[in-house]
Amino acid sequence: MAKPVFPLLVCPLSKQRLLPVSGRRLERLYALLKTGALHYVDGTPLAGDSERIGFLITENARHLYIVIDDVPVMLENRQVDISALQL
Repeated sequence: MAKPVFPLLVCPLSKQRLLPVSGRRLERLYALLKTGALHYVDGTPLAGDSERIGFLITENARHLYIVIDDVPVMLENRQVDISALQL
């Protein structure tokens, strides 16, 4: 995931700074992605190759966005639903 632009990004809903997901949290998301357990907030299943996907999360860990091929997808209906996840 490219880093230069990400420090400038904020969540379109909360206006909080977005941080790249890493470490155990990223490993957990990749495992959930692999099993098909991740969904967007509109209920659409999230699918993809973990080598092409990254994630950005707000500082308070309430909003999660997917990054595909270094391009953040920051549409309101394309937030990753983390309401049932313990991140």
